[in-house]
Amino acid sequence: MKLIHALVFVLIYLREIVLSTARIAVLVISPKPRLNPCFVEVPLDLRGELPRFLFACLISMTPGSMSVGLDQENHVLLVHLLDAPDPAAAVTEMKDVFEQPLIRIFGRA
Repeated sequence: MKLIHALVFVLIYLREIVLSTARIAVLVISPKPRLNPCFVEVPLDLRGELPRFLFACLISMTPGSMSVGLDQENHVLLVHLLDAPDPAAAVTEMKDVFEQPLIRIFGRA
């Protein structure tokens, strides 16, 4: 069952790579890009070093976002976003798209 979740997640992640690349391309070719860069704190439900490491790497490999730091005690990942008009929505999207599938694959602990 976890193998199916992993395969589905790979497809979801590939879709996110394509969508993020397209968003960045539009920003780059725009004559006057209106960027809204910001840092956001992503509260982590993932426990365990490997799942957290994968989450941080997946965020960094997605165009327009970069994992900056991890607060192990407070279970928070600091992420820099190139363009986030709504930072709260960006955090929710990261948790829904990346963290929840990883929880299905690895569990919370």
